[in-house]
Amino acid sequence: MRVTKDPEIRKQEILETALLLFEERGIQKTAMSDIAAKAGVAKGLLYYYYRSKEDLLAEVIEVFSKEMDDRISAILADGALDFYQKLGAVVALFFSAITDHPALMSVTPGNPGVYEFMKTRLCSIAIHQAKSLLTEAAAQGILKIAHPEAMLKVLIYGIADLYGEGTTDPVVLTSIIEQALGLEAGKLQLPTAP
Repeated sequence: MRVTKDPEIRKQEILETALLLFEERGIQKTAMSDIAAKAGVAKGLLYYYYRSKEDLLAEVIEVFSKEMDDRISAILADGALDFYQKLGAVVALFFSAITDHPALMSVTPGNPGVYEFMKTRLCSIAIHQAKSLLTEAAAQGILKIAHPEAMLKVLIYGIADLYGEGTTDPVVLTSIIEQALGLEAGKLQLPTAP
């Protein structure tokens, strides 16, 4: 007997299944038929919602990006955290997202465009969110940066490029962030569970 579900619930299940299979098998090796079978839907329904795997992947990335944006907003709105704790939590969140979602975050012959799209999307979110954090820090006298928006772009895209090239040690990357922002060495600590 066929189970009828709300279309939005069904789409969410499809997106979650697609992300799971992309992570397990890789984007290139995951077929639309695999996603349909694992999600328990007809292939026709999958194509009704998404014209192609690329459309589905774009939606997966959009949903993932929105979730990251929401999580960062929650961190920045937490009045119990000081500047350093907020910055550390946001940095840790990005590092864990990269580690937890290698199919979306790595350059492979089968998905070079995915990495660039994902990097651009996440860097854009980071820059947008970090502006308020830097404004708060400047008001508290913690930061003295002449061109905060330009510095953010250099720092965030630079860290993303370093990570993409293989510099993945959080200690090294955290030290670079401290140096770029003129923070006291060792002041930025990453929580173990963002």
